[in-house]
Amino acid sequence: MESKVLKIASLCLTAAIVITIPFICYYDALNRRLQAGQEEEKGQMSDLQMLEYNTEQAREADLGQQLCLELPEGLGADEAVIENDYVKQLITVQIPRVGGDYFEEHPLLGRSNHINDLYMANGRIEITMDAVYEPQCTVEDGCLYLDFLRPQDIYDKVVVIDAGHGGGAPGAIKQGVMEKDINLAIVMRLKELLDNNDRNIGVYYTRTEDVNPTFEQRAQLGAKAGANLFISIHSNSIEDGLTSAFNGTEVMYDEQKSEEGCSSKRLAQICLEEATAAMGSKNNGVKYGSSIYIIRNSEVPAALLEVGFMTNQQELDKLTSQEYQEKAAQGVYNAICRALDEGF
Repeated sequence: MESKVLKIASLCLTAAIVITIPFICYYDALNRRLQAGQEEEKGQMSDLQMLEYNTEQAREADLGQQLCLELPEGLGADEAVIENDYVKQLITVQIPRVGGDYFEEHPLLGRSNHINDLYMANGRIEITMDAVYEPQCTVEDGCLYLDFLRPQDIYDKVVVIDAGHGGGAPGAIKQGVMEKDINLAIVMRLKELLDNNDRNIGVYYTRTEDVNPTFEQRAQLGAKAGANLFISIHSNSIEDGLTSAFNGTEVMYDEQKSEEGCSSKRLAQICLEEATAAMGSKNNGVKYGSSIYIIRNSEVPAALLEVGFMTNQQELDKLTSQEYQEKAAQGVYNAICRALDEGF
């Protein structure tokens, strides 16, 4: 009797196994297909989407508006290189001595509502922001934490300075002298004054070397940085480019915008008064400038300063001298301080 029962049980077990095996194979295949589908879906994600996905999968405590990355073991806190190209609103983080698959094994986590795009490869993270932010980096327990602060969180006032032309756009050329070089020389002397002042002013430059940002990049930087004012430095010339008696300083503004209060016109007048006083140049007045792209498209009070005429021999000689460039820089510096004191 027991032998018969065992035989029946054995037959039932065998039948159950025979019936179950196809289901096991089916669900195993289904699971593999689901996993393959998930991997394919992940492979189609952008790096920004992967940031969100990995953060959700990690289920870590809310990091707030910051990013977090586990650093390679033994990497010093100061070895990660962080750069900020605020003209392009591009923040880069370079992690040294890591392979191409590092970010797969150590995913970037966190959130920021202000990231427009993200790219990660070969130890390099490129973060495109929606405005100008100052990256603040801390390292704790082997992890790098990256916060993003608006300039207004750091500085009392913010200004943008533009050195006209640059790179392949030399501007006016007279006797082998290029306008772009004069403009940049004045701005770099202005930078020295602003770097050494005791006021809490954040200054953003469209360029500090021989490059040529686009008109759009120049014009939008004021709004992207939340600036109080925007000043562009140029050198003038008459239309036919011939040497002439025309000389002096003038400042352009957008006549299409309101002239009340801290307006572009008021900023232009301040720049004109302070620049001519510092340089001793002829005052040619403020001029309409809405036809100029960077003036017309600036969302903050903007003034374009034409320091002097390259087509006037005496003024060209002055514009190329260090002494006169320093006077021009001092005039613009005085204008910035005065404008900010007036409430800009």
